[in-house]
Amino acid sequence: MRGLLTALVASVAALGLAVPVSSAAPAAGTGPIERVGSKSHVLINPANAGSTSWAPDQESSLGGRPLTIHATEPTANPKAGTRVAASATAAGKASVWGTTGRLLTGNGVCTANVVSSANRDVIATARHCVEGGHDFSFAPGYDAGNAPHGWWSWRAAGWVDAPAPQGDIAFIVLNTLNGQHIADVVGATGIGFNRDINNYAHIIGIPGVVPAEREHMLWCGGQPVAGPEQPSTARIDNCIGLGGGASGGPFFVNYDQNDGSAVQTGDFVTGNSWQGKWWAVSAYFRDDAYNVFNGAQNA
Repeated sequence: MRGLLTALVASVAALGLAVPVSSAAPAAGTGPIERVGSKSHVLINPANAGSTSWAPDQESSLGGRPLTIHATEPTANPKAGTRVAASATAAGKASVWGTTGRLLTGNGVCTANVVSSANRDVIATARHCVEGGHDFSFAPGYDAGNAPHGWWSWRAAGWVDAPAPQGDIAFIVLNTLNGQHIADVVGATGIGFNRDINNYAHIIGIPGVVPAEREHMLWCGGQPVAGPEQPSTARIDNCIGLGGGASGGPFFVNYDQNDGSAVQTGDFVTGNSWQGKWWAVSAYFRDDAYNVFNGAQNA
């Protein structure tokens, strides 16, 4: 089990490293199709433009009510060429160590996590990882340059249109790989909206390191507090090492150290000074996040 990190977090920038060109790149001369609404933005991969119906500002709202969507268990019998998550237990639980992975954006690196969704294709990350990107691919369970479950291409992406850091939230819809949805292969953590911030929480991120063989998941944990932003951010004051590339990693509660199950309630976005301390700052999932997520899970 990875040890709990203790100390203070330095201020980070998520897109500071050059990365290899993804195999999911659009054809030369094309770029994502952008659909702009009053509260959110949606990007459509040109290769999937004819079959992706997700549009901004057509989603329902929770009206401030809390909602938790339970985890999705990986399937026991993947199709040929697709491996079951090594981090899944014999009981088939989805482990956050297997659902978290490396996100390539076309101009940098971030972290993302598979969250439970109706289409079983959605990952959560930070908006600044997606906004301005054009070439997304994701490797769940990524470690030290290795992608044990392959690289998954995308068909749509959307983000909250609200001030940062509290609005630094995005969701990406992935294509299937070898005929399977990503949540069927590695499972998906639960996802929660409008939940109380004062529950003990953890953050996982994969800092971008050169060479890639030195890239490993880091985590921290602590008692979060609400930040000054409205709607509030969630802050933990004892994290270290979550540098460039860790942005977009899951902020999660209800972590079970026996099977790795968890519920993601936000995403890590940055670190900054507040009240005389350095804090790991996460955007917390509230109504705006649900509106974008709901569009993603139905795309």
